[in-house]
Amino acid sequence: MKSFIKISSSVLVFLLCMASVAAASDFKNVGHSGANFLQIPVNAAGAGLGNAYTAHVRGVEGLYWNPAAIVFSERTEVLLSTADWVIDTRLSFLGITHNFGRMGALGASITAFTMDEMEITTELQPNGAGQFFEAGNYAFGLSYALKLTDRFSFGGTAKYVYEYIWEAHSSAIAFDFGSVYQTDFYNLRIGMQLANFGSQLEMEGAPIDDKPGQIAQSGLSYASDPRLTRLSQEYSLPQIFNFGIAIDPLKSTENRLTLLAEASDPNDNDPRLNFGAEYAFREMFMLRGGYKSGYDEQSFSAGLGIKLNLAKVDSRFDYAFSDFGLLGNIHYLSFRVGF
Repeated sequence: MKSFIKISSSVLVFLLCMASVAAASDFKNVGHSGANFLQIPVNAAGAGLGNAYTAHVRGVEGLYWNPAAIVFSERTEVLLSTADWVIDTRLSFLGITHNFGRMGALGASITAFTMDEMEITTELQPNGAGQFFEAGNYAFGLSYALKLTDRFSFGGTAKYVYEYIWEAHSSAIAFDFGSVYQTDFYNLRIGMQLANFGSQLEMEGAPIDDKPGQIAQSGLSYASDPRLTRLSQEYSLPQIFNFGIAIDPLKSTENRLTLLAEASDPNDNDPRLNFGAEYAFREMFMLRGGYKSGYDEQSFSAGLGIKLNLAKVDSRFDYAFSDFGLLGNIHYLSFRVGF
């Protein structure tokens, strides 16, 4: 009875948090952060579940969704994932974790958000100047997680974030923190994550450093050039707090149904609610669906997964698509192995 009361209280707190998020939906801070590639889901399973993955994620995928979850890695796990993002950009992710038993789990990850080179245009050469530039974003992370009790796990990630465009670049140090609490009430899990908490970003490089001299030679003052003011400003990382629950109302040796709900509060946009569901047959075939509320274009998502054991190596293939409204659909492919 006491356990039921504790679980009921936890669910009530979660629902109150979701209500508070919905009530605060008039908050506006759009465009006040950089390195927004850090908010893009990196793997198919999480994307297919409508980003409601903080409480349900297990193993190597926790490197992005919740660092506390990497403690559930089975020995060594590797995740490779890719997605063709909007406007000819691509997201790629590589992660690896190893479980050291009572000593906890360690992990490392690389996230890359890149584009093909683009031709430079000017006022006098609108069709192209014959020169090309590139732009991209990278994040390199190291993670650690530990089971503090048989029910509670905690983890953290330290990462180096780097952005560049043409000859300008910026960098920052960021941290993620996460926790997972497990119960016996229909395997209810409660997950929390604070992501991208760190230093400020500021673009620097020749196009910016040389600008004051160019302005001085033209006879204009530094303050009268809005382009320079914008480029030299500091901007924050896209900090976000996620609070989610996952519960298995149906679980047997043959079938499992998991329901997910999550409240998300970013520092540069309105709070959001995410919902997902996953059906698994013998933990070999998974069907996923999700819905995202509070986004400008995103809404429904869906996906599937196939888990195989080949030569004592556990392998899982995942696919997902996410509806982006006017921007079309985003397709994810992920491959995960454990050995």
